[in-house]
Amino acid sequence: MVKVYALIVTFKRKELLKKVVESVLSQTHAPSKVIVVDNNSNDGTEAVVAQLKSLSSIEIEYQNTGANLGGAGGFAFGFNHVLSDDFDYLWIMDDDLLPKQNCLEKLLSCASNNQIIQPARFNLDGTCAEYSPIKFDLASPFLLHPKIETVKDHIESLQCNDSEIQIEGIPFEGPLIPRNIINKVGLPDKRFFIFYDDLDYAIRARKAGFKIFCKKDAIAYRLLMNNQVNDLQSWKGYFMLRNFFKIHYMHGENIFVRAKPVLLATTYILKELLCLRPKNAKTCWYAFVDSLKNNFQPRAKYIP
Repeated sequence: MVKVYALIVTFKRKELLKKVVESVLSQTHAPSKVIVVDNNSNDGTEAVVAQLKSLSSIEIEYQNTGANLGGAGGFAFGFNHVLSDDFDYLWIMDDDLLPKQNCLEKLLSCASNNQIIQPARFNLDGTCAEYSPIKFDLASPFLLHPKIETVKDHIESLQCNDSEIQIEGIPFEGPLIPRNIINKVGLPDKRFFIFYDDLDYAIRARKAGFKIFCKKDAIAYRLLMNNQVNDLQSWKGYFMLRNFFKIHYMHGENIFVRAKPVLLATTYILKELLCLRPKNAKTCWYAFVDSLKNNFQPRAKYIP
């Protein structure tokens, strides 16, 4: 029988986490084990997991990272933790993704050792939230944003008849990753903290010769609406910009794309100054400077 481990990373969302774990445990194809990686929430999360464990016939394991490592660090911690175990697939998600009861079964129906399978995400109101890129262009220097077309665009078009859609990026919200790919690609890069760690992993997997597909009838629901426009005004804006710049340096296919963050950073900074938001301009500057550093460590002041 196929052995699937479910890995859930959480931080101070015990109510949402409870719903997610219960949904994972009730899958028509149940995982062999559920691992909860807690970024040191200190809010009673461990007690919630202990209660779920006492009621479940499926093994549930709780791991505390000891610090807030962000989503990227939490997944890197979890990947590393399970490497010594014997499993076929790792099913990973955040604490705000609610998979439909047959989601894992649908993912496994087209799974293989040579491809990552992503579910189609929807908001609770039924609108499509699957923004994974069908094309992420890191070859053209003239694009403001490399994400050209998303699964959402494709699903909402009249030409979407495929049950699986080939994509070039994934979120760490529900993908089923074969052990074979983890062995060859390695761990997520914890230095991203949040944002673009999943895209980096997808690009590395594609460079290693693997394919990625979105399975349209494998459904998962986002428990929280994702509005990254507002993130630019919060501590998340630093990571969003810093990591966006870093993706260009790491994976840009020519010198012009790798140099594009200079123009982007200048534009962002000037815009914030013209809008009389000097604090945001300083954040953009820090994001640009830190993206150039070889060690790529996040600036401590932006870690919540």
